[in-house]
Amino acid sequence: MANVAVSASGAVDDIVAAALEQHQAGRHEEAERLYRRALEADPRDPTALYLYGLMVFEAGRTDDAVTLFEAVVALRPNHAEAQTTLARLRHWNGEHGAATAGYRQALALDPDQADAAVGLANTLRESGDIAAAIEAGQAAAARFPDLAAAWVALAAALVAAGDRQAAIGAYRAAIDLDPGLAAARTGLALALLDIGDADAALASAAAALDLDPSLAEAWFARGAAALALRRPDEAIVALEWASSIDPSRAATQLMLGNAYAEADRADAAERCLKAALAIDPGLAAAHASLGTVYLRADDKAQAERCSRQALALDPDMLVAHQNLASLLAEQGRAVEARRHRDLAYSGRNLFVEPAPRSRLTVLMPSTAESGNVPLDHLMPRDRFSRLRWVVEYADADQAQALPPYDLVFNAIGDPDLAGPTEAPMRRFLQVCRRPVLNAPDAVMRTRRDAAPALLGEIDGVLAPAIARISAADVERLGLAGAVEQAGLEPPILIRPLGSHGGKDLRLARTEAELEALEVSGDHYATVFHDYRSPDGYFRKYRIVFIDRRPYPYHLAISRDWLVHHQSARMGADAARRAEEQRFLDDPHAVLGAAAMTAIGEIGRKLDLDYAGIDFGVLADGRVLVFEANATMLVHPEAHDGVFAGKNRAVAAIVEAFEAMLVAAARP
Repeated sequence: MANVAVSASGAVDDIVAAALEQHQAGRHEEAERLYRRALEADPRDPTALYLYGLMVFEAGRTDDAVTLFEAVVALRPNHAEAQTTLARLRHWNGEHGAATAGYRQALALDPDQADAAVGLANTLRESGDIAAAIEAGQAAAARFPDLAAAWVALAAALVAAGDRQAAIGAYRAAIDLDPGLAAARTGLALALLDIGDADAALASAAAALDLDPSLAEAWFARGAAALALRRPDEAIVALEWASSIDPSRAATQLMLGNAYAEADRADAAERCLKAALAIDPGLAAAHASLGTVYLRADDKAQAERCSRQALALDPDMLVAHQNLASLLAEQGRAVEARRHRDLAYSGRNLFVEPAPRSRLTVLMPSTAESGNVPLDHLMPRDRFSRLRWVVEYADADQAQALPPYDLVFNAIGDPDLAGPTEAPMRRFLQVCRRPVLNAPDAVMRTRRDAAPALLGEIDGVLAPAIARISAADVERLGLAGAVEQAGLEPPILIRPLGSHGGKDLRLARTEAELEALEVSGDHYATVFHDYRSPDGYFRKYRIVFIDRRPYPYHLAISRDWLVHHQSARMGADAARRAEEQRFLDDPHAVLGAAAMTAIGEIGRKLDLDYAGIDFGVLADGRVLVFEANATMLVHPEAHDGVFAGKNRAVAAIVEAFEAMLVAAARP
């Protein structure tokens, strides 16, 4: 309808009617020409202004729409619907004060303006006036109880106030009214996640995505829930979808980076966390997570830099304090490390990790130091509710005020780092009425220098001579002199107290090499025995004990005497991987009856519910003990990686550990 016939008088109503017809038909250029023609004829025609304003707003021309609706309101200040629409436009533009005033004016004119009631609650929340937002949301839900959007607005305000339970109720009311409202299901998922109900959050996010798979927020909720359930691969898929839909959201990049870190994909984690910081340089959590990634990669300088940046932005950032404490302790800066531990745990030393399908609730007394039993994979968070309790920060009354639990697993695994926990653990054990696994007294018997006396008399076992060398003796006699005073001779292994996994372990083959080592703090000196096999490889076996029974975990084979599974480069050697698999499948066949008998006796001597031993086998068949204690790490391998076959052994360990916990918790 390119040419519109109008009466000779050029009646504006006819032009507006023609414009509306074109508008509704989607012919916007012609509609705009006609609206403009009508306004040329009468610049004060409210209908033309109103309809033209709606059209330009639909076209994304918000500023033009505001100008038109301001004219409408000036002409008809008592037109409630026009007031509401202008307020919505100002809300859209982020003008919260003007939007709030407009919504209130519309409601004063007509209390039944539902859009104004909902908009008022939302704009008050977005402006930070949470109490007023809740009041407005409650008023909207009371006046329009059948309007799902009113309940969603109330729920969002309650979330902002931290009242997740009430918010969940409001979201569910919205869903009951409109089951197809994907935004309500997404909000419900995020609120459920905040209260720790990750299973229900995952289901709600999935339902939202069934309704609208284009919702980035719903993909984010799904990924966050999967990550909370310790399913990082599933979380990565969902969060990558969220990122592809909205790559500009820093929170998504942060969560995706954390998921990659959980999946041990450090490069991808670093990339995403840096992307989060490019979007929002002030995101303290991203700096802290990046510090953790660098710490795991042993990039100490970057880890410290990121952790300090996180604390500059948020002085209460727990992870950053933990990372700095670890880094500073390693540097021998004990006073500074202690300050960060104090800042991390004073007043917040109990961390509740609920599991929706929990079989048990396990109290885990732990230390702020690094010597805890690595329980994450042994006690999956989707199967066990956990109470992580940093014991040295407990006051005298906390032991009797803990949440209910079924049993206790003492996670303090290194006797050298357990000192600050001894007194509070004694107080706790006096009032504890539930079973306690890995009793503290048994853990204390596993100090490295106690191994020769504890294990040395077992047939078929060599527990090398070992001595604890104090920093004072090294200062007075030199390292070589302190070792000689202890009655030991090279070759000698030197390691700091509290060190595990070969970290900072050094070999001095001669007295001169010993003297040349620079050390600070107390150390262990251990006589080194060459355990090289006839083929020139060193073999380090690990067996863990569940309720004192042995389970094979890994075999690392290396040309270097300091054997690590990761640095041994077995991933590229099928023959060595096959040998490890044979050990895992049948350790008796690989080690022989005598060695397995000796290892079984070691488990009984340790007398721990969970422990492990790293060892070699000498040419005469004896078991050479490297270390035997409760701090042994067990973790699954990537399901599609070259070591995936190890996961059968890992599953057997986890299953036995779970069975032990369940049996111990029985009345």
